[in-house]
Amino acid sequence: MKVIHGISEWIDRFVRAIITTFLIVMTGILAAQIIARSVFQGGFVWTDEMARFLMIAFVFLGASAAIKDRSHITVSILEDWKPSLKKWLAPIQWVVMMAYAVFIVIVGFETLSIVRHQLSVNMGISMGYVYIVLPIAALIMIIHLVARIGKKEKEEEVTN
Repeated sequence: MKVIHGISEWIDRFVRAIITTFLIVMTGILAAQIIARSVFQGGFVWTDEMARFLMIAFVFLGASAAIKDRSHITVSILEDWKPSLKKWLAPIQWVVMMAYAVFIVIVGFETLSIVRHQLSVNMGISMGYVYIVLPIAALIMIIHLVARIGKKEKEEEVTN
C-alpha cells in the first residue's frame, strides 16, 4: 500500500501541474481571441474549440485531484443529523465513487473506439485526444481511492 500511496502522491502533483498549465493556456487563448476580435475585427478559428477541449480536460482532471484531497461537494445531512452514521456512510461513499470511476473507465474506452476517427471541426484533430481524458481521469480517481483505503487501514491499525 505504501507504493500505491507514493504513486497517488506523484500523480496528484503531476495532475495539478497539468491543470494549472491548462488553465493558464486557456486564459491566454481566450484573451488572444478577445483582443483579435476587438482590435482586428476578426478572431482565430480554433481558439473557442481549443478552450472547450482544455476546459473538459481541466474539469475531469480537477475531479481526480478533488478525490485525492476529499474536496468534492458532499451531502452531509445524515452525518450532521447523526454523527455515528459517518463510519457506516464512508464505505458506502467509497463504493459509489469507485463504481462511478470504473463505469467511466469502461464507457470512456468504449467511446474512444467510436470517436477516434472523428475530427474536430475547426482544428481537425482526432476527437480521441479529447475523449481520452475521461478514462485517464477515472483511472487516476481509482488510484487515489485505493490509496485512501490503504491509508485508512493504516490509520485504524495505529489507533487500535
